[in-house]
Amino acid sequence: MLNPVAIIGDATNFLIEMKVDENDIARIRQGQRVLYTMDSYKGKVFEALVEKIEPLMEEQSRSFTVKAVFVTRPPTLYPNLSVEANIVIQVKEKALTIPRSYLVGDSMVKLSSGKMRKVVVGLKDYQKVEIKTGLSESDKIMESAR
Repeated sequence: MLNPVAIIGDATNFLIEMKVDENDIARIRQGQRVLYTMDSYKGKVFEALVEKIEPLMEEQSRSFTVKAVFVTRPPTLYPNLSVEANIVIQVKEKALTIPRSYLVGDSMVKLSSGKMRKVVVGLKDYQKVEIKTGLSESDKIMESAR
């Protein structure tokens, strides 16, 4: 096994490198806003912009490499730090969202009364899901049992 003796680069010029699944790549465009967090800076959200989309899919992971430049960046960065990023593909004012863990299957929620209710979902990320119809702000729901 070979280990590098030196790494050459600009220590002040970093990019965020993200892997985007082939199912999502068609919605990604240069200039889109990226909100990201880092384990090194818990509880803080930073911003970047999509700069480049590599056009060749990596066959093993079935993903594309997307690179973003910092708009706001942490005070100290090191190569290869892990980042959790969300690329903003659409913005909606006054959208009703619930934690994704409250969704039962793809289209049901459990009300606090114990009854199940069908909902129509919209946009999703790993933590939240938009509810288009089926719930109001005043409805009380319970987390689904996994």
